Amino acid sequence: MDGRGVPAPAAGGDKYVCDRYDPATFGPVCAFTEWDPLEEVIVGRGDNACEPDVNVDPVWKCLFQCGDLGRRGPYPKSLIDAGKAELDNLTRVLQNEGVTVRRPEIVDFHKPFNSPGSFEVPNGFNCTCPRDILMTVGNTILEAPMGLRTRFFEYQAYRPLVQEYFKEGANWVTAPKGVMRDTLYDPAYPVSDSGIERRDALAKHKHITTEAEPTFDAADCMRMGRDLFFQRSFVSNEFGIEWFRRTFSPQGYRVHTLHTEDTVPKHIDCTLVPLRPGLAVENPYRKSEERNVFTENGWRLLKSANPTPIPDQWMKQVIRPTSSWIGINIFSIDDRRIVAASHEKEVIKMLESVGAKVVPVPFQAMFYLGGAFHCATTDVRRRGDRYSYFKTIDEEEAQKDDAAKYTNYIGYHDCNQYNHQKIFA
Repeated sequence: MDGRGVPAPAAGGDKYVCDRYDPATFGPVCAFTEWDPLEEVIVGRGDNACEPDVNVDPVWKCLFQCGDLGRRGPYPKSLIDAGKAELDNLTRVLQNEGVTVRRPEIVDFHKPFNSPGSFEVPNGFNCTCPRDILMTVGNTILEAPMGLRTRFFEYQAYRPLVQEYFKEGANWVTAPKGVMRDTLYDPAYPVSDSGIERRDALAKHKHITTEAEPTFDAADCMRMGRDLFFQRSFVSNEFGIEWFRRTFSPQGYRVHTLHTEDTVPKHIDCTLVPLRPGLAVENPYRKSEERNVFTENGWRLLKSANPTPIPDQWMKQVIRPTSSWIGINIFSIDDRRIVAASHEKEVIKMLESVGAKVVPVPFQAMFYLGGAFHCATTDVRRRGDRYSYFKTIDEEEAQKDDAAKYTNYIGYHDCNQYNHQKIFA
């Protein structure tokens, strides 16, 4: 095997397990990594976007670090129009890069809804961020349960697309929808992220979500071949991660839980962002306790540049639900071309320093509606086979008695062989 990894035969492979790019056999859905060449993607919509009520979602209260602000209902029309324009432009950019783009249905998020005996909400949220609810694992498209009550019915916007993919041969898995009673949330959890109480709780792996039932957002997971890294966060609990592990381990995946230094943990894509085999951007203020698994396997963890804060007209009108590190929420078209916000000059410079060809796209209103480029997309199909990028994990697994069950992957990439500055020269 050379530095880029020559496919090796899959010993003891199961012909029904998707371990390679083969749409004729496994259907139109296929993705093993965040960086293989992108062929089809879902981009969100901003229509009817609403501001969540912090009173009905304890997680929002911890994210916003506030009590009742009296805010709920539709976002300002100027913000919605600007966000829709940004998503439409992102669609055109990706299409110009040769990618097929699909969009969710338009849903009315203004309406109140309830779950008998559990909760009532005055309005929903929006469907700007398909990454949060949908995830492709091999040829399976997964619907996450979601950790926020206001997002309970968000899946309806994507259901026609998911059913279409299923009819064309993809697998379709829906995680257990939560009952979302008050017992799912810790009423005594510290609201402020600047106090010692919050840091002490996180040091003990305590979060606003309890283990009353399984819950997770798909955006807390990053795919790196056989290995799937799941962040424990305010919306993804250990129960949910364990459900995910038992669901995908029989297909040969290894699911790892990450605990980071983030004091407001919600979604991994502003914390750890893989760019290609052996290279990932790491938020210097959110390092993972388990980061050694990367360094021991030849991965370079690139210290992220600081994002560029810029003033805008909506700052005093609504609370921004995204991180101050949203600038590193980028999206890979392949292991060279990366979409990044055009105003993020330092982030762009950082990406170019490791050989990336950045596709700059204006994006700012979307920061208030839900996220940036990784959030606003869900990759449906990427052209690439399944590899292992973590040799030490392979070696540990080989020593186990049941290792033969989980060897259905193409081969191993040696991440030490990459020269990240010159690989694309």
